[in-house]
Amino acid sequence: MGPARADAPRAGRAADLAAALAHHLGRAGYAIVVEGHGLVASAVARAARQADAQVVAIEGPGGAKAWAASPEVVVEEVEGTFGVIERVLAMADAVMLLAGDLRSVTLLTQVWTWGLEADAPYRQTILVGDGWPDAVRTLADAVGLDAKTRAMVTFAKEAPEAVEALRYYIAP
Repeated sequence: MGPARADAPRAGRAADLAAALAHHLGRAGYAIVVEGHGLVASAVARAARQADAQVVAIEGPGGAKAWAASPEVVVEEVEGTFGVIERVLAMADAVMLLAGDLRSVTLLTQVWTWGLEADAPYRQTILVGDGWPDAVRTLADAVGLDAKTRAMVTFAKEAPEAVEALRYYIAP
């Protein structure tokens, strides 16, 4: 997940990073779940398809039409923003987030919230790109997260590092 709109700050860099990430994930044998159909999701889908990776897009109501030109992308529609986040977390074995917009932070806090529940599914989260360490430290300090919950997050600056971190937790 990353910035959905083309005018979001750092959107071009995020789209390039997302495409590189999808390329490396696809070549490593991972399937990819994207949220929505914005700039980053589209870049991920294009790069993943070029690497012969399976792509599933989770969309809010009516979002499937945005993928009409990409019949190889499996689209699943759910209700509302939180329904999308819930479905992404239900489908994904791990989560990779790019800095960009509020959805990324929302998903991160949802993963942390699950970490507080003993029977909740564990989702290792890899935060890709610059800026995450300071933001996460500030946010985690502000809400008083314990060391175990903070450990649900791994940082990676570039795509190859992110995929290598993922391999540590989840095999393709």
